[in-house]
Amino acid sequence: MATVVTRTVASMPQRTAVQTWEKIVAIVAPDPKSPARAELQKAAGVAAASIASEAPKDDGFIIHGNGPQVRVYCVFGDEAVSGDGVNEDALQASPTEGDWQMSVPCLQEDLDWSQKKLKSDTKRVTARETGEGVAANESNNRDPSAALSVNLQEFLKS
Repeated sequence: MATVVTRTVASMPQRTAVQTWEKIVAIVAPDPKSPARAELQKAAGVAAASIASEAPKDDGFIIHGNGPQVRVYCVFGDEAVSGDGVNEDALQASPTEGDWQMSVPCLQEDLDWSQKKLKSDTKRVTARETGEGVAANESNNRDPSAALSVNLQEFLKS
């Protein structure tokens, strides 16, 4: 079983789709001068379209390959304004260091152009249809020693 870390970002009307993508990029690639930040900027158009269609409401952006799998969801409408369920905290470690990939959720009608656009612009970011997961061979934790472990003492504390 893979470790999964989630973040939930406030989107429209609190932020535009582009501003929401910029916030997501800042969370998953915190160093503004990193190659990962530049790579993610290449996917900005497709990512903003995904956000504008509210695809990441239930199907998050998935970053995998380096450490725990990171899923970033968006909230919209009243939840975005009130901040209910929002968690935009920094991650303990950047999931975009080393060997990583990102999967962008897209509505079925946007999938074909999104895949073509990403394929021409970036090698690390791909698109998938909402409702589909990331294939097991694409998921993180390729190193079995990175699998989830549970501290039972902490877990059983009340």
